[in-house]
Parts: sequence; structure tokens; C-alpha cells
Amino acid sequence: MKILSKQNIIVNNPNHEWLEKLYPGFLHMIFMQGIHAGVYEMCKKHPFGFKSGYTINSNSEVDWFWDLHELERVRNIFLEKNKENLDFFMNVYNIWEEDHKANIEAYEEAENIDFASLSDKELYDAYEKLYHANVKQGASGYLADSFLSVGETDWFSEFIISFIPDRNDKEEVVVILTAPTIPSYVNEEAIDLARIAKKVKGDWKSFEEFYEYVKKDKEIWTLLQDHVKKHYWVQNNYFPLILKEEDFAKKIFELDTKEDYEEMLTQNKKKKDVLLKEINNDHLTNVVRMSELMTHMQDYRKMGLVRIAHFMKICFEEMGKRMNLTVTDLRNTIEDELEDMFLNKNIDREKLRQRIEKNFACGFPEGCIVYEGEDLKTYVNESDFIENYGDIKEILGMPASPGLVKGRVRLVKDAQKAYDFKEGEILVTNNTTPEFVPIMKKAAAIVTEQGGITTHAAIISRELKIPCVIGTKIATKVLKDGDLVEVDANKGIVKKLK
Repeated sequence: MKILSKQNIIVNNPNHEWLEKLYPGFLHMIFMQGIHAGVYEMCKKHPFGFKSGYTINSNSEVDWFWDLHELERVRNIFLEKNKENLDFFMNVYNIWEEDHKANIEAYEEAENIDFASLSDKELYDAYEKLYHANVKQGASGYLADSFLSVGETDWFSEFIISFIPDRNDKEEVVVILTAPTIPSYVNEEAIDLARIAKKVKGDWKSFEEFYEYVKKDKEIWTLLQDHVKKHYWVQNNYFPLILKEEDFAKKIFELDTKEDYEEMLTQNKKKKDVLLKEINNDHLTNVVRMSELMTHMQDYRKMGLVRIAHFMKICFEEMGKRMNLTVTDLRNTIEDELEDMFLNKNIDREKLRQRIEKNFACGFPEGCIVYEGEDLKTYVNESDFIENYGDIKEILGMPASPGLVKGRVRLVKDAQKAYDFKEGEILVTNNTTPEFVPIMKKAAAIVTEQGGITTHAAIISRELKIPCVIGTKIATKVLKDGDLVEVDANKGIVKKLK
């Protein structure tokens, strides 16, 4: 990827119309996904793709910015070109599917590598293979972000309603046509685990007693070991969390037997097929099908990211030992720098120190730039990205699951660190992902900054029947831990009471 010369970053977005993603992480991963894959490689593979992406990173947090005008432009191309059939989209999807399969094969090969035994060149080549396999699938996979929404309305809901102006059951139609029909990678693991759980017989007073039984039952223990090999990474986020037999056994012990994901998805598909046949509009049917596959692409793209987090940590630990650098140091590099750093030992330790403190990166079809230290202050105006929100008392979003509740705010950026989340707190976050589900079940309501009726927060909140407002854009900037708020998920309004 070409590294562009230093220059002032000119951002033509005066009204701060951004899709902003805020989560724990470092430069290397967001650069790989958003800039290298989501802009540079995307535009080489799909010339109509996103023309820019920006990220500000500090204190192990990533703040990512897509220009909403860019997302809308790309989305409109998909909507227009798929009126009569899905040929245009399916060409993109088939390219992504092949690249995704190759990415998974690269991970499976890496499972058998002893990274510590590799020479420097072999270690770097192993890293490069994993990195570029992930970038390749992301080049198509990030096009799915064009179907996301931000704000008080959801374009997909409005699109559906435009085809049924005379119906009195518009909300029910939207719920049916946006319901998931393809299992997420988390649901796939849950379905596999449920099959093991069906073989368990008996009743236990404690997990310790149950786990002893599991270890002694040869069939169940073998199935559990196979499950670990297949799904050990399933709760990874941008930092790896490796699950073992005991972790999955605990999930079985706590399993809600009433949850049947396979049956739920089957029923969703049946209802959707009947309704689409009743409405009988090819364009609507095409966009609904396209949305299902876009959601699938987003989910599996996320799966690719959480799986590579495991291997990146292994590579960086081993590289760090050989360069006298920490994993955090290497997580604040970009791929274009790493070959010279690792193989030639050309290491700018002061630049790495500045990167860890704060950095800014941007990507365009022509190449990328990374700033830190004085260059960041010279060339980047952060106010182009981050607004001054003042003393805002009311936040507007979009209803995702109805209800009206009051409660205390709990800001959560990293679900893995929210082990002390209390029953009845209001979960406020940028966006939920599968590892949020345990705390979502405890929440009195859910408020997210990202939007879209097919996002994880929207789908899970409806399943759990928890009030949810999505697409608020600014909730984590305006609300603080302990704030007393009223969440009106019937109207999409969050009010600060104290």
C-alpha cells in the first residue's frame, strides 16, 4: 500500500455526518480492516467503493469514521442496480465468499504452526499470509457497511414501508422482513453446543459437580474437545480471549433450553417468504434478500477479525521478543512498516511511543497516511471529526424494541471488562457485538450510537424484549456512568433526568 506524503487532511463534512465506531483496540487492526481493506483494496477490486476512511486512536481505544455521504452513495448503487435481479450484488457476494473461504483456510493452516520455531523470514511470511488473507475478504466485506443507518430514521425500514403505504400493519411487516434467517457465527456455535447439551442426562446442584460428570463421560468430553478446537475463538473481540473445555461446559450448565436458534431462523424465513409473496414486488424482494446477505457478510467479516486477533497476538509476541518490543508497540504499527522494522531492525522507538499515546490514520484509493506527535497537531484538525456537544439533555435515535424505562447509565466500551454490570442498568455503548449478550440480558434498556434495524443490538433486543434505541450517534459522548435517564424506546428518545 502506498504511503502518501505528509499533507493537511481536508475533510468536506462540515455537519459531522459520520458513521462513528468506537471500541477498544489499536491502530494495526483498524488500519488493516478499515483503511487497507475497506478503502485501498476495495477501490482496486470494486471501483465504486468507499473513497475515504479515518481513525483516531489513543489509550487503547479506536474511534473510526465513515462519511455517511459515502455510505449512502454506495448503498444507492446497490439499490439501483438490483431492481430487476440480484446479478450485480451476487457478483460482489460471490467474490467475497471465495475470499472468505481462503481466509478461513489460512487460519486453519496457522493452527498447526509453531511460530516460535520459525526463522525471522518465515515468521514474517506467516504474518503476511494471515494479514493479506484477511484484507482480501475485507475488500468486499466492508461494502456491507453501506447498509448501516445512523440517526432518527432507518433507511431500510422506510424503504420497506414505501412499498406498503396502505397497510395498517407496517411495523409488523418491518419486523418480519428484517428478522434474521441466516445464523450468525455466534449462533452457529450455540447450535453446535445445544447438540452436545442434548446428550447430557441428569441434574446437578453445582457447576463443579456437573463438570466432573462431563470429564468422566467419554462421549461428551470428546465432543466438547472437538467443540473447543472449532470455536475456541468465538468470544474474541479486538483482543483474544481463548475459551477452553471448562468455559463451554459452563455454557452448557447455564444453557436456556427454551432457546432454539435453528427453529427461530426457520420460522423467520417461512414468515418472510409468505409476506414477500403477498406483497409481490421484485425490487423489495431483491433488497430484502440482499440485506440478509449483507448482514451475513458483516457478521463473518467480524468473525474473520476476531479470529485473526488470536494469530496477530502470537506473531507480535514472538516478533516483540526478537526486537525487544512489547505487543502494544507492535499493535501500533502498520503492515507497510513492519517488514523493515522486523527483518532489518530499523526501529523508531520514539515514533512508537508517540503512536501509543495518540495517532491518526486515513486512507484513500491513492494510499494512506499515519500521523503522531507534532505531525498530528500540524496536519489534523480533530474538530473536523469530533463535535462539541455542549449541555445536551435529550438524545434522539430510532426505536428498535419498544418500551419505556428509567435507570442509571452504564457506559460499556469493552464487554469483556463489564463483568460487574448490574441488573437494571441502562447499557449505553457505540454498538453491541456477540460478546455483549450476557450483559444485554441484565440491562433494563439498551442505547447504541450505531443504527440499522438489522444490527446486532436491534435483533437481540427484540428477541429479549428489552427496550432499545439505536442510531443515537452521540450517546457515549453525552451520557456518563450513573446518569439517571428515561429511555423512551417507543419514540426513540433518551432524556437525562439528573
